[in-house]
Amino acid sequence: MPELQAVTGQLYIVDGVMQTVEPQAAVPGILVQPPPNKVQRSRSGDFLFIHLTLSGNPEETAVLAQDLLDLISQKFYAASGSLTAALRGAIMAANQILLRRNLTSKETVREGGLTCAVLRHGELFTLQAGETLALLGHNFGIERLPPRPLDHITPLGRTSGLDIRYDHHRLQSGDLLLLADPRISHLPTDSFSHALVDTDIESGLDALIDIVADESARLLMIEFNDDSLLDLPDVVQPTPREGRTAAPMPQPRRDPAAAPLPATSGERRPQPVREGTPPPSKDGIRTLPAIDRQQVETTARRAGSQAALGLSTFTAWLVDLLTRLRPPRTAVPAEEEEPVNWTWPVLIAILIPVLIAVIVSGVYLERGRVQRMAEIRTEMSQLISLADQVGADSAQARQYYSDALTLAVEAETDVRPGDETVAQLRAIARERLDVLDDVTRLAARPFYEFSEGTALTHVVLRDGFNGGIFMLDKGNGLVYEYETDESYLNPLTLEPQARVFDGQAVGNQVVGSIIDIFWRPAGNAVSRDGLAMLDSNGALLTYQPSLDSTFAVPLDLASTWQAPIAIATFDERLYILDIGARAIWKYFPQGDDFTANADDRNIVFTDDPELNQVIDFDIFSQDGGLVLLYRDGRMRYYDTRSSRLVWDESDVLANGLQTPLVAPTTVEIVGRGLNASIFVADPGSGRIVQISRPTGQVLAQYRATGPNGEELFNQITDFAIAETPLRVFVTTEQTLYLAVQE
Repeated sequence: MPELQAVTGQLYIVDGVMQTVEPQAAVPGILVQPPPNKVQRSRSGDFLFIHLTLSGNPEETAVLAQDLLDLISQKFYAASGSLTAALRGAIMAANQILLRRNLTSKETVREGGLTCAVLRHGELFTLQAGETLALLGHNFGIERLPPRPLDHITPLGRTSGLDIRYDHHRLQSGDLLLLADPRISHLPTDSFSHALVDTDIESGLDALIDIVADESARLLMIEFNDDSLLDLPDVVQPTPREGRTAAPMPQPRRDPAAAPLPATSGERRPQPVREGTPPPSKDGIRTLPAIDRQQVETTARRAGSQAALGLSTFTAWLVDLLTRLRPPRTAVPAEEEEPVNWTWPVLIAILIPVLIAVIVSGVYLERGRVQRMAEIRTEMSQLISLADQVGADSAQARQYYSDALTLAVEAETDVRPGDETVAQLRAIARERLDVLDDVTRLAARPFYEFSEGTALTHVVLRDGFNGGIFMLDKGNGLVYEYETDESYLNPLTLEPQARVFDGQAVGNQVVGSIIDIFWRPAGNAVSRDGLAMLDSNGALLTYQPSLDSTFAVPLDLASTWQAPIAIATFDERLYILDIGARAIWKYFPQGDDFTANADDRNIVFTDDPELNQVIDFDIFSQDGGLVLLYRDGRMRYYDTRSSRLVWDESDVLANGLQTPLVAPTTVEIVGRGLNASIFVADPGSGRIVQISRPTGQVLAQYRATGPNGEELFNQITDFAIAETPLRVFVTTEQTLYLAVQE
């Protein structure tokens, strides 16, 4: 199917009078944005269309609307991952800005409705929030988005919890999309037939003028067509009908409360392209860049033909150049001939074989990729078929499915990303392997992506009803707080805020390298809860969000530490795992300070726990049960009151763990009472395993699919669990992800 392009047109009608749009102006609240030059690879083919309606007169809210449109465009094109997740994140960011303005400003409250549509390779993705109106016209009729009136609508800017509606369509050439103000949603859908069904955009815009009649509306119409419609311009400007007067568009007035939205630090906001302000062409006419009409072919035959065509074009150019450099001789005396500059001919003679070699090499490389992709598809199909035929031999079936997934990784990383057949086979292999391993599959999306050079190692959730996520970036020596609502799902700020950093002066203490972080609840010794941080300089730092303050407490005998790697708390005491000293040091609270008891310096075990091999540990907050996680996949759970070993990895394998832990990194005890469980992250097998704390029984196993189809838990550095419903926050080196059950 030929690649679809978009032809757009706008109408701005006030009380039945069509407003004239100057070449340097744009209709308030409307955005047409092709991909910027520098954009995430996953966004390079996404064309964005937005219609934003804010309460109040459009000329009063034009500046605020413009800022929100710019923010949505910036966030969308800067985000990686799936299209819908990126667009949803951009909408949520705009909602938070508008909500904050409404809550903090004394000026008029502005709420609104938003429709965002993205064209990608013949598919239309539409997200709507608040009261909206969108109509998609086909040659057989009109689809209304949303299809029926909603019982409850939450407008943009009223609350952080926003209801976003999703739609997806496969387009045909000639389809028309209309984005309009909800103020004309009372008009019957059939009344738009002359504008949207079996017509073109020019006729449709003329019909819309009659349909709107004496009402007011801002309309964006988009026609999707293929290469056969080459006579249409990229932008259609309607002309007023006879008998109607055209008024100049009102100049926007800045709302005193609508200050320009701040740009993200270190980012350049992509400049939107609208019908009013597109880039100039050679003849001075400004037009919106059309969608790239040339579809990339994936066969060696196509690659060869394009290479030959390119070579012939270059040869024609070369002949013309040589003709100009060395024109035919005429009967001119020798003394009148000018000397010829041979620099260009010599350079061209050198470049010709180089260019030919590059073109031929490209043809053979493309042919090799096509051949290898075909082999991978065949091998994956064969492996899945073999796995389905092995019957009760689950180990052999598991191996076949794993081999098929390995081939999928090769295809995605080394041959050609995004192949649909490989994606389908990978999904089949994953689903059947999950059934064999009794694994629950989660869907993950980026929650926040940091810049390059970040090395996230720890993530902690703030307890209670305030929400908030804390992250440790050891790469830059920073501790971040990302404020959220109590569900942890909706950020209250656009960016995480750095709260503690290496070298910071906290009282009389200079912050060293942060080793570990945990949430320390309030108790008898400390009146306020906060984020506790173990400092390599021998201090416990505590950041209290309610006071926005940080204080430091030096720890006794810190000079005896050798290689501390983790910290936990029980009964307000501190426990520090020191694998260098092969000890778990114990500190008792004394007001805001902590003291070491010479007679009770560390936890005593009846047998050697091999603490030098431990990678992480945790302590149950209610009875002091201690779990040790070893780098080779072993686990041990102790009753610290009696120093008795309750269970180890052999009990876990006997109680439901079919595949041993391969290369675990993190262990955490989550929950209270009988509902408390142990969660273990194992990037080696791409799982998080949930284990019963008192018995060692496997309760569940989780894997997560990333936004690009990758196994997310293969890259995990740390995790935090929020239950009922299950929400898993996962850190990789530079990204915080949210994984939930589909």
